[in-house]
Amino acid sequence: MKKSSLIVLGSALAVFVMAACESTDNSNSRGSNRFGYRGSSGATQFATPTPTPEGYTDQPVVPIVQPAPVFAPTPPPVTIAPRDVSFGTPVPGKPGFVTSPHSPYAGYVDVRGFPPNTEVKCPYSGKIFLVP
Repeated sequence: MKKSSLIVLGSALAVFVMAACESTDNSNSRGSNRFGYRGSSGATQFATPTPTPEGYTDQPVVPIVQPAPVFAPTPPPVTIAPRDVSFGTPVPGKPGFVTSPHSPYAGYVDVRGFPPNTEVKCPYSGKIFLVP
C-alpha cells in the first residue's frame, strides 16, 4: 500500500508543479507570439536594448545624424582707407577763390558758398581737395 500511495502522491505533485508553470497572463491576446514578437500582421514593436556584461547592447546602434547648421556668409568688414586730401591755397585779395593743390598754375577755383573742410572737385584735374 505504501508504493501505491507514493505513486498517487507523486503524480499529484507532478500535476501541481506543471499547473504552476502554466502562464496566466494573456500575452498572446495582444497579437504577439510566445516569444514576445508580433507577427507580420501586427504593428511594428520596438524592443528596448538590453546591456551585455561588457556594457554594449544587443541591438544595432543607429547614429543620429543632424543636418549641419546653415550660416549666412559674413560680409567682409568695411574699411575706410584714410584719404590723403590736401587743402586748397587761398588767393590773397580774392575772398572765395583758391588755388587747387593738384594744378596750382591752371587757374583759380571759385569756392564761394562752400563751408570750410568741404570736399570739392578741382575743375582742372578732376581730383578732390578741401576748402580752407
